Amino acid sequence: MVAAPAKPKPKYVIDAHGLRAALTTTQNSVRNAVITAIQNGEMLILKPASKELKENDPEVYDDMQTISSKKYLPLDVSTSKAAAVLVDKHGGSRLFGITPPIDRFRALAAAGLHKLVLISDGKALKDCQAIIAKCNLPNGCAKAPSFV
Repeated sequence: MVAAPAKPKPKYVIDAHGLRAALTTTQNSVRNAVITAIQNGEMLILKPASKELKENDPEVYDDMQTISSKKYLPLDVSTSKAAAVLVDKHGGSRLFGITPPIDRFRALAAAGLHKLVLISDGKALKDCQAIIAKCNLPNGCAKAPSFV
């Protein structure tokens, strides 16, 4: 009897910024790599990304809906607690506008709790890399879509 091939273990989690960049890039290799990773289970999608794209970028949202076998990573209480710890370690305060937006901390916390690499892009990726440096998180825990 031949055993069924094991499903790949998730390696990445992608946020709305990473999805938008991957699905709108002119580099087909990056687009195809991200879509393939999502379809075969190597990449999870942060749950808030779907709603954010639906509200702010309907064309990208429609494109994302064509991807089969999507799996989402919800942001639960443990993620919120881990994000709060990161905000505290970062030393900033939203009251004074010093820290990056809280969604960056939540995305990094979710990736860290599940031992995944966060795929993001643009200002969000730069914010995450700054958080990583300031909070002494492992290098390489946030990358651009071209990393996949």
